[in-house]
Amino acid sequence: MVHVDGVKNILTVDVEEAFHRNDLHLSRRQRELLRGRVVAQTEHLIALLRSSGQRGTFFVLGEVAEQYPALVKKVAEDGFELGLHGYHHRLVYEQGEKEFRRETQEAKDMLERIGEREIVGFRAPSWSITNQSLWALRVLTDMGFQYDSSILPAMAYLGGIHRSHPGIHWRTEAEIIEVPPSIFRLGSFRLPFSGGLYLRTLPYRFIRYCIRRLNKKGIPAVIYLHPWEMDTELPRLGVGWKGRYALYYNLQTVQNKVERLLKEFSFAPVCEVLRDADTFCRS
Repeated sequence: MVHVDGVKNILTVDVEEAFHRNDLHLSRRQRELLRGRVVAQTEHLIALLRSSGQRGTFFVLGEVAEQYPALVKKVAEDGFELGLHGYHHRLVYEQGEKEFRRETQEAKDMLERIGEREIVGFRAPSWSITNQSLWALRVLTDMGFQYDSSILPAMAYLGGIHRSHPGIHWRTEAEIIEVPPSIFRLGSFRLPFSGGLYLRTLPYRFIRYCIRRLNKKGIPAVIYLHPWEMDTELPRLGVGWKGRYALYYNLQTVQNKVERLLKEFSFAPVCEVLRDADTFCRS
């Protein structure tokens, strides 16, 4: 484990099934073929983190917590921070405020009951807190969330706010800290690199360069992982080329990339990094 310029980076994990991708339209049979793998996938990632002495924040989907409470307990008991990833992996901007409030509160209460700890962090599915759904930040503040990690400061297929602040910052819409995923900036050009399909697609040397570039400025990188993206035995579905690309492209590279990141950089949960930076966060 290497500390680049003494910077501790943030590692986050979105605990969901592969079929939860919002850009896929799968049949019930196809969803069933992918269902239930999240437990082994997440346990594999937990073992990898523990063996490397690294920790992070696990944003657990309410559906997953409801169906696999023992997995939530394992995440908590193994010393990782618990955060909420919504209830049904629905896009925030496709929900009304009352609906979002109700579902999020139900999921938060359930996750706190299972994990036996306060949940202070939230991440929306598919970066779906956008300019059209910034009202969600006020709802999260009302519920007692202390930080949000839902705003991608670049444009993406389903979400993102291109001109949003790319670093950890306070939002003006609500008393909440925003912890965005890291991007590479060159002038007005913004490229996400720090997780998901971007991590699968981009070469490791570029990802490492981007993290070091941030760390040399004293800025922690915010990395995000999906346990299913390390599952090279993910059942192959009969989907079109877009679906094949979204689900399977470069899956075989993720394990090696994650192992190298864990060897070359220091990672910690969101709240630990925020406390070290004298930014209030209880957990």
